[in-house]
Amino acid sequence: MRSSRHQRLNRRKVVVFILIILAAFWGIHHFTATSSRLKSAWNKIVYTSNNNVAIAVYSPKTHRTYTSSNVPGHKFHMASTVKVSILAGLLVKQNGFLSSHQSSLAKQMIEASDNNSTNKLFDDLGGQEGLQSTFNQFGMTDSTANTSWGLSTTTPKDQIKLLNNIFYKSKILSSNSQQYINNLMSNIESDQLWGVSASSNHFALKNGWLEYGKEKWIINSIGYVKTESGNSYTIAMYSDKNQSMQTGEEVLNQLARVTKPILN
Repeated sequence: MRSSRHQRLNRRKVVVFILIILAAFWGIHHFTATSSRLKSAWNKIVYTSNNNVAIAVYSPKTHRTYTSSNVPGHKFHMASTVKVSILAGLLVKQNGFLSSHQSSLAKQMIEASDNNSTNKLFDDLGGQEGLQSTFNQFGMTDSTANTSWGLSTTTPKDQIKLLNNIFYKSKILSSNSQQYINNLMSNIESDQLWGVSASSNHFALKNGWLEYGKEKWIINSIGYVKTESGNSYTIAMYSDKNQSMQTGEEVLNQLARVTKPILN
């Protein structure tokens, strides 16, 4: 009797072990398949572009971040995408509370990308020091704050850390703060619907654009996409040395378009 029971227990252990191995194998296979498909689609755009361009995407389905760049290690000026960091940092600093005046400024800063509103909230955050503290809190180790907020530097992979705290689980932002930022990023003015929003119906984004010296046009787009199948992902795309704003936008649009069907 004991021998029979012992054998059954051993068989169960073997079955469980096999299931664990199969699950691990499926996870690795799914990750590598997704990674190779994204790399193949992205690299046709990234490595044929005359600009500097980089992309990072996080999929909660695989729990992985995927990246591609034709300038590995390059840090991009953030332009107006930094406004999401400023708002997130201010919400953390003030325990999720904004005054009615600050709320009005935040709406203008994110939805209309108003720079005067940003200046005031940047000061409320504590300027360069406050912004750097925000980067540090969110683990954005490759991001550096500047006294001119738009010239702060970052990488797409660092931005994914911030975006994941907004759109997925966070130990830093409260659920109310997450929803507040999400709502503003989901209500961007129509003339700024490019980049992350390309070929998508359900998205939240913040774009940035700046003509700056030798870097020519800096064109960036960060945000979140929910697909028709119910999957979702966060995405950050950065570029500089674009000949024009339009050409930079089109490169990011192309990257966004080829990403969606792979992660759908």
